[in-house]
Amino acid sequence: MYLLYKLKVSSQMNVFEQITNPYLASLVLGLFYGLTACTSACLPYLASYIAGIGAGFKQGVIVTSYYNGGRIVAYASIGTAVGLLRLAISDEALVSYQQYASVAFGAAIVVIGITVLLKKTSNCSCPPKQMQKGMGFLQNISQRFDIRAFFMGFTRGLVVCPPLVTLLVVALTLSAVNLTVLAVLFGVGTAISPLLILGGATGWLLNKAPDFREWLSKIGGGLLIIMGLSVTVSGLLVFF
Repeated sequence: MYLLYKLKVSSQMNVFEQITNPYLASLVLGLFYGLTACTSACLPYLASYIAGIGAGFKQGVIVTSYYNGGRIVAYASIGTAVGLLRLAISDEALVSYQQYASVAFGAAIVVIGITVLLKKTSNCSCPPKQMQKGMGFLQNISQRFDIRAFFMGFTRGLVVCPPLVTLLVVALTLSAVNLTVLAVLFGVGTAISPLLILGGATGWLLNKAPDFREWLSKIGGGLLIIMGLSVTVSGLLVFF
């Protein structure tokens, strides 16, 4: 498996080396990865979450945008850390880090899946009027900023993908600011992918079956829990 990882890195390295401008190379590398492995790796989690919250096309696109935003922030954090600490990314350190990051991502998915399953339908057991203003304010914030989608993307981004490792290793001689910018551009490249449209399309398709919305919500939350547990357990097994 690690040999396969090495082969992926070397093939993406060729793309990086053929472009002289490092910023453009980062964007292209991210775009290439977003069009291939990134979409297939992220879509199952996003589709399950979109089903879980009963999103339509517009909200599906918004959710995907928050998810991608979380990944970009994670990539920027990793680029900054590497730049400031001048970390030499050894094979052993990378494998160990990936396992911890995978466990964190899996645990986050489990928690998000549980919150989706526990959400209550809006049968009006309405709170007292004095509480409604405060609750309305909190609801507005949660509607405008989907923290769960963002956090899901952030923890997914902490599991460093092979081309980002390649990018940071090659550009290690640059300043910390440049490494952060390169990591952000890579993240933006991955966000410009079919994932955005597929997220919206998932919501649109699921909304075509309104009679099954409650069941689809439960299935979506359940799938998140199952996938999260699978990632968590596989990450933990390495330590035993």
